[in-house]
Amino acid sequence: MSGTDAPAGIVITELSGVETGNGVLSGLRLAVKDNIDVEGAPTTGGSRICGHEAALATAPTVAALASAGARPVAKVNLHEFAYGVSSDNPWHGRVPNPRYPEHVPGGSSGGSAAAVAAGLAELALGTDTAGSIRIPAACTGTVGLRPRNGVLNLAGVQPLCPSFDTVGPMAASVSLVAEAWRVLADGAPGGRAPGLVEGKAAGAERVGVCGDPDPAALRLLGELGVELVPVTLPLAEIEEAFWPAFRAEIAREHQVSYPRLAEEYDPNVAAKLAGTQGVSVERYRASRDRLAALRQRLLDDWDRLGVTAVVSPVLGMPLPRVGEREEDYRDLLGLYAVPASALDLAALAIGDLQITAHSESEVLALGVALEGAGLTPVPPRLG
Repeated sequence: MSGTDAPAGIVITELSGVETGNGVLSGLRLAVKDNIDVEGAPTTGGSRICGHEAALATAPTVAALASAGARPVAKVNLHEFAYGVSSDNPWHGRVPNPRYPEHVPGGSSGGSAAAVAAGLAELALGTDTAGSIRIPAACTGTVGLRPRNGVLNLAGVQPLCPSFDTVGPMAASVSLVAEAWRVLADGAPGGRAPGLVEGKAAGAERVGVCGDPDPAALRLLGELGVELVPVTLPLAEIEEAFWPAFRAEIAREHQVSYPRLAEEYDPNVAAKLAGTQGVSVERYRASRDRLAALRQRLLDDWDRLGVTAVVSPVLGMPLPRVGEREEDYRDLLGLYAVPASALDLAALAIGDLQITAHSESEVLALGVALEGAGLTPVPPRLG
């Protein structure tokens, strides 16, 4: 790949010379979100504040995929500091949406999704703190996995909100995401990353339905012998509990540079950082306690209904057009993405179809079953 091959706004740094092994991912190109370290390359975080020195080591997540044969070819663009959903970046260019050019690619892992959608890489790594893998997957018709917090080693990943930050694979198919996950999960901290469940529809006999997910996906679930059960997620209550903890951690992560270097930030991100200031320790603890209680309540409800997973859309609205103000749509765009992040659940986006469950193995197995039955990434509604 050369710079002339890559649509403007996707690639920040081309990579070469990264040592790779031979394995199940051999021959596949890997795009790495530019808030994840690759030795010898700068890590900008999509900003002009960072990236003045090259990374001294490669993040374990990148190294794991490379050891299995994936070849890192590019550091790709993002919404600055992974804090936004448009991936309209003033320093490195607006990330285009290769599938829907008049519409935004989502974010913050917009470059990761766009690299896959444009055919620049078969695999990509993104980060997801409040939907940043799943939103761009939905916007670009690709597939992305948000693992649970703490499953993978996040060394070498620029933090946004440490208690909620995750790293996950993106690709054009569920099967490839599942293959990449097997590699990433091997030797994961604490042995928390189980293998992929095999069997009839992933062993899911009852699946909850929230919102208005793709009818074709629901029909395929029925054909797989899955009983569909309506469920309600307390979306507003979850968000109300989540944002204080989210904002408090972001404020602490940026306290060295914000507000001191406020003018060096993208104005879009600087305005958000202004809104993170002043969350007290007491309010932060109350937020975390409330989220823990909401998680337990949700899982108890699922147990009562006999539900092992929930399907929903990812996006809470039609895909915004390029030029619309991100602040006008950012909360609604990721409406169904926030709960998994807030409540520490695994979630898989197959385009604009989301599967949420207790573990990565459950969401991937159900996704693989759906893909085997003929499901392709669900296109977003267009605004």
